Amino acid sequence: MNTPPGEAATPRQAGGAGRRWLRRPAAAGMLVIGFLATGLLVASYSLLHFSPVGIRGAVPSGPEGERAAGRMMSKASSLAAGLERPGDWGEAFTDAEANAWLSIDLPHHAPGLLEGGISSPQVRFLDRRAACSALVQFGPLSAQLWAILEVTVRSDNLLAVGVDSAGLGAVPLPPGTVLRAIAARAEGAGAATEIRLLDGGPLLLVQLPGRTKTTSDERSEYHLGGVRITPGELVLAGTTRSLPR
Repeated sequence: MNTPPGEAATPRQAGGAGRRWLRRPAAAGMLVIGFLATGLLVASYSLLHFSPVGIRGAVPSGPEGERAAGRMMSKASSLAAGLERPGDWGEAFTDAEANAWLSIDLPHHAPGLLEGGISSPQVRFLDRRAACSALVQFGPLSAQLWAILEVTVRSDNLLAVGVDSAGLGAVPLPPGTVLRAIAARAEGAGAATEIRLLDGGPLLLVQLPGRTKTTSDERSEYHLGGVRITPGELVLAGTTRSLPR
């Protein structure tokens, strides 16, 4: 029996409409999954790159950055020379000068300090505290590493370092973890370190050696007497004394 052409079209049209209805929920589901995945990526990026407001310092660039980095190097050289000579010494460093040196000179002249996937270090001097931050690379991922530190002089050549707060992005880091990392760097520079539980939390004590690696005949000894941190500036002061022959 022959079916009129008009009647044969009806089931094909119905089937096509059904398939379209099946495709629409699938497309909507894929769209929702896409939005969720995008939201998750954005949220993950925000969490990994979180840092507290106000801890990122200004980084001069261009000619001003070059001048600021030059001032930092000049002051550091003057301070190092003062450690070698009997008498009082001291220098004041701004966070703009420090950040210019960190961004311009450090990658070229001391790349060994940037290891473990660390880049873009910055510092900002606050009221009696120093905020430090850097970008850390983990394969294809990166995160903002940051810490707010309190640095004081407990006695002659004895520094005390405490951690106000620290984190890897929005994930808090234990103060002990941060202090152990600082201690490793300090010991590498010749200082003796110890972590103690004081004032309700861990505190890193750093005993400076009193002599530099270039002190001639070891007949002089430096004594760091003060560290003052104010918004935008770090001041180091002390004296170098001649030793009995």
